[in-house]
Amino acid sequence: MDFTRQQVLFHRIHQHELDRRVSDAAELAVFSLGVQDNTSGSALLSLAARLASPSTDEFTVTWSVRGAPHLHRAGELKAFARALWPWSDADARARASRPKVDDMVAALRHIATAMRSIVTKPMTKGDVSKALTPLAPKQTIEACRSCQTEHVSDPIFRLGALPAGLRILPEEKTVTFERIHGWPGVPRKTAGFDELVHRYLTLHGPAGPSEVAGYFGTTTREVKKRWPKEGLVEVTVEGQPAWLPEGVEIADAEPPDVRLLPPTDPYLQARDRDLLLPDKAAQKDIFRVLGRRGAILVDGEIAGSWQGRVVSGKRFEVTATPYRPLPDLLPEAQILAQAKGLADASVKSD
Repeated sequence: MDFTRQQVLFHRIHQHELDRRVSDAAELAVFSLGVQDNTSGSALLSLAARLASPSTDEFTVTWSVRGAPHLHRAGELKAFARALWPWSDADARARASRPKVDDMVAALRHIATAMRSIVTKPMTKGDVSKALTPLAPKQTIEACRSCQTEHVSDPIFRLGALPAGLRILPEEKTVTFERIHGWPGVPRKTAGFDELVHRYLTLHGPAGPSEVAGYFGTTTREVKKRWPKEGLVEVTVEGQPAWLPEGVEIADAEPPDVRLLPPTDPYLQARDRDLLLPDKAAQKDIFRVLGRRGAILVDGEIAGSWQGRVVSGKRFEVTATPYRPLPDLLPEAQILAQAKGLADASVKSD
């Protein structure tokens, strides 16, 4: 079957439950891969785009996919750690951005084991790093300009947190870790990556190995070696090959009128950005390396970007950058304000 770009986008929006048809946060489909968060609490705003009454209280925060902070269902973290464990040195080097390190899987296992032994009580990232450096393999240590010292490479440190069974305490202003109780230990081998591929394709499909590789921070070559041999159906999107899990049908659903998606929202994590947003200038605006902006979703298309800030401690101000004429954004801005515990909202254009 050949699907159009619009069919795929409408399908993904439906899969992401942006029509607010789900009432319980724990049941949201996006938690099959976790919901990325950052210091501005973007995960809460992602939930507000999907729920009438969003809350992040019942979820566990840790560094997981690509070493980024994600909210997960606590009961799924052990399986996630096994599924995300690198299956080869080449895979581990790609995820850690360290192409010249030998025995990368062994080095990562050493790091994760040491991190688990160090964190016997809540500890800040800085304290963990200081204690970890003397125990770490030399090839994982690098000079750091910002702190004028040497320590374990930040990408490697981040990749070690989940297999070490560490979670982040969300109430602390500084990144602070504590142990996840009942942790079975650092994974011995990868188990369950096929399931993660199916989950990605369920949310972001139809797609292929290059998109899956980009999402998980590895190479297309490595993903092709692990591409599931069963359970997928090959289709085409605008004539290009792509895959869907068996039983997942392209949903014939209308998108919501307006949604304000925060930076790092799950919908924006799809790696086929040319399909998601064909305009190159708009891509540069939304997907900035620093200072990423949220997306204004209108009738299934990204019609602008936005930034938010809290004014006087009580009002959430949305500044919109339109790519075309926009409808009234205030009702959605008010939903985000309410999620953040603020009394009011306003919208302006730059």
